[in-house]
Amino acid sequence: MNEAEKLSRLADLAREGVPADVDAAHDAAERARFVEAVSRGAALRGGGALGRLGAWLRAVGLWPASGERPRWGFALAGAVALAVALVALWPARRLDYAVEGVAGAAGGYIAAAGEEARLRFTDGTTVALAPGSALRVAEVDATGARMLLEDGRASLRVTPRPKARWSVEAGPFAVLVTGTEFDVTWTRGDGTLRVDLREGSVTVRGPLAPDGLPLRAGQRLVARLREGAVQISSLDAAGAERPAEGGPSSATAAAPDAEEKASGPGGATAAGAGGESEEHAGAARPEGSRADGAPADGAAAGPSWAKRVAAGDFGSVLAEAEQRGLGGVLERGSLDDLVALADAARYARRGDVAQRALTATRKRFPGTSHGKAAAFLLGRMVDDGGSPGAAVAWYDTYLAESPAGPFAAEALGRKMVAVERTGGRAAARPIAELYLKRHPRGAHASVARDLMKP
Repeated sequence: MNEAEKLSRLADLAREGVPADVDAAHDAAERARFVEAVSRGAALRGGGALGRLGAWLRAVGLWPASGERPRWGFALAGAVALAVALVALWPARRLDYAVEGVAGAAGGYIAAAGEEARLRFTDGTTVALAPGSALRVAEVDATGARMLLEDGRASLRVTPRPKARWSVEAGPFAVLVTGTEFDVTWTRGDGTLRVDLREGSVTVRGPLAPDGLPLRAGQRLVARLREGAVQISSLDAAGAERPAEGGPSSATAAAPDAEEKASGPGGATAAGAGGESEEHAGAARPEGSRADGAPADGAAAGPSWAKRVAAGDFGSVLAEAEQRGLGGVLERGSLDDLVALADAARYARRGDVAQRALTATRKRFPGTSHGKAAAFLLGRMVDDGGSPGAAVAWYDTYLAESPAGPFAAEALGRKMVAVERTGGRAAARPIAELYLKRHPRGAHASVARDLMKP
């Protein structure tokens, strides 16, 4: 049945529902008021949904031609039928959201540094972002949203609605959902995804599950890219433990800090050759020992720095680094310790220490993935600190060293925005064209498309 046939049937029902004893004067007055309101709305909206409705009503004999008076009785049943038709024809409104717990969310990017951030959508859906985590809202429409979890943990409560479509992308994985409650944790450093499903159902897709793996309430999925393994277990059997409240899920979570400052890339890349390899850097070193072989004070009784950062214990990492001697840690510490120290410093808003740790990572381990990633993180620090020109140099460095790296899309998108700020739309347009070619569905795609407009 097409739309005209459906509306014709509605008209028949409306005629059948008009009682015989309706007061004629009252009916005429209400009919005139309704006709005037609908006609005025159709005119204001330029023949949109209301205009189409009027055309269909004229086609089935319910709506008068221009200049004519209605030839049919109009009462409550008819008004209800037409109201239902209007609702069915009216386009659904795009969802909106508000961010709580952090200042600003430019371009849909939300970073929870020292405390939890929360997103509240207009349909009642909420997303809680753990401290040390970073997420971008890439797309929002009337049915839901597509979100990119860069690192850390997001806890979602998705309001069930007909035709709802929500997704959380974490690395190469995507969690697809219509209405449910679950936690998704992405550890970017080792490529591990964990999904704890508490209510409803979801489907997880990715390189280890190309056809999608469905999860039921009470199940946990853990996918490890490096090992090429996926495991589904019961939350009860797994202890149903959550990551420590108040801490990020990974020591490599990338949360920008607007107050952090860093220098340009020249100083950090000068010592490119002669660095220790990533494998040799962490080989056969006891947990908690110093890089020069001496045991750290109290290290035997405590977890590694990476584990402490993952638990949100940034202060103890910084305190122990200063107790050991910050200079010695930067010069002789392992790659894992430098990465953890940089993360702890960023989350604790110690931009000076974070800059030194990232610079040391690039100087001592230039060929490692963390050494390359440090260029992007330094760029983001100066970008968020108000120096887009210096940030562009860092983004270029990262893209040259790691053109297909995990931050490639983010680096190119941020470079595009930074160039627009410093050089204007014309200067940014070639970067926008390149971004759309490489990342047509990326988080900065809408900005790039806008820049491509004349």
